[in-house]
Amino acid sequence: MRAVLFIIMAFWLLPASSQTLKIMGSDESFLPFYYGNNLNEGILVEVINEFTKQTGIAADFLPMARKRQAWALERGLANAVFANPLWMPLPERMHAVGPLLTWRDRVFAQPGRQPDSFDDLKGGICLRRWFVYSDRLEARIGSHLVRHDGYNAQQMLQMFLHKRCDYIVMNETEFRFLAQLGSVDPELYSTELIDAEWPVYLGILENETALIEAAEAFFSTYTINVEALLPKLPRPDL
Repeated sequence: MRAVLFIIMAFWLLPASSQTLKIMGSDESFLPFYYGNNLNEGILVEVINEFTKQTGIAADFLPMARKRQAWALERGLANAVFANPLWMPLPERMHAVGPLLTWRDRVFAQPGRQPDSFDDLKGGICLRRWFVYSDRLEARIGSHLVRHDGYNAQQMLQMFLHKRCDYIVMNETEFRFLAQLGSVDPELYSTELIDAEWPVYLGILENETALIEAAEAFFSTYTINVEALLPKLPRPDL
């Protein structure tokens, strides 16, 4: 039955095989989901490589400043992007496949300072400069929390691990990946507090019918296994 299904899929996806899925990614990289000079490493890169292997459809990640993503779609330089629907460029012209995974910004704490609620957060907290956090967290900064800004995740994590702050808020997968590179056990710092959570979709231009059909068919049976992929990812050039 499985063999018959793949034969049917092969004929169904044939019109898309001559096309390319051109996926925009942040030009600042998006550890550990995609990174590298040409965005050729990461969890989502591995997923799209599997998509190419199973469907025969070529795919590329294109480094792109976020403010130019709509421009790139309008000019045909790209036809897809991984995003939450709230931040999808040209949302009225995009078809969202998914959700494929969930992004979580988790609160991590120094050992011995495990908070039960956001009301328990007192002391110093490492955050990303210019990044917008939840209202419940922002409300505590200045009154209960002293904010320490980092320019990127790596700097934030170094500040936290050197105990310059009591807490840090980071994407949980990014924290685990960077901790893994430094042989740090992330479970020592993990808490149950989630500051933000949202689903991530693959948005494809509505006029790319064959690519949409191919992606919908592929992701109907494929689950992104972060646990399996994370330990195998190559070390980024930080």
